[in-house]
This record gives sequence, C-alpha cells and structure tokens, in this order.
Amino acid sequence: MRRYLIITVILAMIAMAAVFSCCSSDPEGPVASVFIEDGSYPSDAGETVRYVNTLNNVTAVDVPVGIGKSSLLRLGETEGIRFESILMRFDFDSIGNYADLTVDSVYLDLPVTIVQDTLFHLKVTFNELLEDFSDEDTITAIPSFDPDPVLGANGETVRDINIERVRFSIDEAMVQGWIDGGIPWQYGIAVNWAEEPDSSGLIEMYSENYGSDPPVLKVIFTDESSAVFPVVEDYVVTSFSGDGLDCVGGVAMRLLFEFGLEDLPEDAMIQYSALVLHTDGGKGLGATGGDILLGLTSDFIFYLYTPDSPDIYDPGFLEGTGVAANLFLATMSAEVRIPLVGFTLDLHAGKRENTGLVLQSNQENSRFQRASFYDMAAGDSLRPYIEVVYTLPADFSGE
Repeated sequence: MRRYLIITVILAMIAMAAVFSCCSSDPEGPVASVFIEDGSYPSDAGETVRYVNTLNNVTAVDVPVGIGKSSLLRLGETEGIRFESILMRFDFDSIGNYADLTVDSVYLDLPVTIVQDTLFHLKVTFNELLEDFSDEDTITAIPSFDPDPVLGANGETVRDINIERVRFSIDEAMVQGWIDGGIPWQYGIAVNWAEEPDSSGLIEMYSENYGSDPPVLKVIFTDESSAVFPVVEDYVVTSFSGDGLDCVGGVAMRLLFEFGLEDLPEDAMIQYSALVLHTDGGKGLGATGGDILLGLTSDFIFYLYTPDSPDIYDPGFLEGTGVAANLFLATMSAEVRIPLVGFTLDLHAGKRENTGLVLQSNQENSRFQRASFYDMAAGDSLRPYIEVVYTLPADFSGE
C-alpha cells in the first residue's frame, strides 16, 4: 500500500515539473502551450494563440498633398524623389528708381548651401514663366513657360550648377529694357533641368522662407551703383518615381493595408495586436544634408489611422481615426512593429467597420522623406502582416 502511494506522489511531481517546464520555455507569458505560428489547428480552451494574417492587399496611394513653403530649395534626385524645377518670383517694385541708368552687368545669385556629392553637377536652363504660381498651393507640374531660355551675357542658354558655381550672368540688354520702362519677368522664372542628370545627386539652397540670404537678381550699373531684386516667392516642383511599397513625405504617398479577422474565434480574448513591417534601409531617406544643417533629425515620423472611407478616391480616405503615431529610422533595415491598441478589439467586437489602416508620413507637407518596405512578394518573415495574440476562455464544463 505504501509503495503505491509513493508511486502516485512521484507521478504527480513529474506532471507538475512538465507543466512548469513548459511555462518557462515560453518567454511571452505563463502559458502551458507554445504559441501557434498560424493558428491553423483548433486550439483548446485556455490556450494562448499567436495568429498571423499576411494581409489581403497593400496599396500605395498618391495623395494631393505636398510642401508649399520650405526653408530649402532643391534640384536633382535622391532615393526616387525628383526635384525637377525651382519656381521664383522677384520683387521688382523698386525698379523705377533706376531710370536713366545704364546696365553694366546682371547676375542671378543662388545661395547653394550643400551639394550631396561634391562631384555632382546639374545642367539647367532659366525660362520665363507665362503663368502665375503660389507657394501656398501643391504644384505637381511646372507651369507653362517660354521654351526659349533666358540668355546669359555671352548668349549661353544652358548653365551648370555645382558646388563652386552658383552665380550666373543674365543678358544685359534684356534688363536694360526693364530699366527703360519694359516689364520685368511678370510671373518669375523656372530653373529647369536641361537634360536628365548623369547620376543621382542633390543641390540644396536657401529659399526666401529661410529668412535671410534668398536668391537675388543683382544689377550693376556703369556708374558702379547697384540694385538687388530678391526672390519674394519660390517653390520646388517635385515628383516620386519609386514603384515599391513606399511611404513618402513631401510628395506625398500613403499606404493602405487591407485585412480581415474572420478566422479569429468569436470568443477569442485579444491580448495584443500589431501591424508588422520591415524596412528596406537602402532605399530610405530620413533627412537630406540640408535638413541636417537645419538641425532636423533622420527620424521618419509616421501616423497610422483607420480611414473614414476605404475608397482611395473618396475624400474620406484622407482622414479618419488615429490608431498610432511614432518614429523609426528609415535608412536602416529593421522590423517596425506598430501596436494597434484597442483597434483590433473594436473590430473583433463589431464596434468598428473595417476600412483598413493607412500609414503616412506625419510630416508630408513639411519635409521630404521616404520609407521603403518589403512587399507582399517577400518571404514570410519580411512581408507585411497583422499579428494577434489571443486566449480562449477556460472551459469549466468538463467536456
């Protein structure tokens, strides 16, 4: 009799050791069942399950939002963001004060502050604009302009901007016509690419919005007096040429994530959920050299929301209820895990319509940034997915 009792106690101790061993092997919580990677087998009451949904669809959406006023003007291309033209309008209100003077020379000074690569140079033309622009608007295309470039002092039409050359002559006869009563550039000029650049690179200069040292047109007269006509409004026409899964600020582009949670058990008690992405750091842009000189960081600041409408052509797509906001380094390849807090709970409980999730740069109308993610074609560990950890209620029925 005593022997059977000892055996029973030993068996009980073994069973308890097995349970505690299982608990300690799971770093995410005191459960006696290892998380299921895909939730494919029917779990038992009381078990904790890791459910992964690799999303139904992810769509990159161009948004009619962009940068108006900015401290920097840019020309060139970096990480697929193309700065194709600078628009400038000058203050010529004082030009009547110089009547009867004779023009000796004219220069356009561009306050270049940094060139991404010291060897990079860009061929451009100066073209008179034929219609107005405003840096309060989002301009997606260069306004109409005179196709014949503004001439230099020696009749040149194509100019080469680089780290050492930022001052360009303008035809004296044209400006003399202004002094004698002609109409100076009514709408301003466009500084346009003369041809596709040989390589990617970026030239950055101070804008009128920087507060000092704007681009200026300087006229020197034969009596050695001079006149300076500063830029009073400027704008950069920008586009994005990427074709991957990109979230871009300044142009701008947002990402719509569509998914379903139909496979979750009706009585699942959700403990945690997240949208999980993986950045391709080689394609990312956190800050340009000019941004860094202005004291800005390379952090990509994002905002995640559920839109009022899942239709990308509906104005309701551009706004909705905030879900999360944070930052990450877009130039480093890493996992970006965005907790969904109560959003998934509301969806599962039927308290909210599932219109998807939208990721945007939270600085899309103030800074140029790019975050590039691995898309649905990537391997299981890299492609975007929704992760949900849930527990099934315990069963006290004895069944």
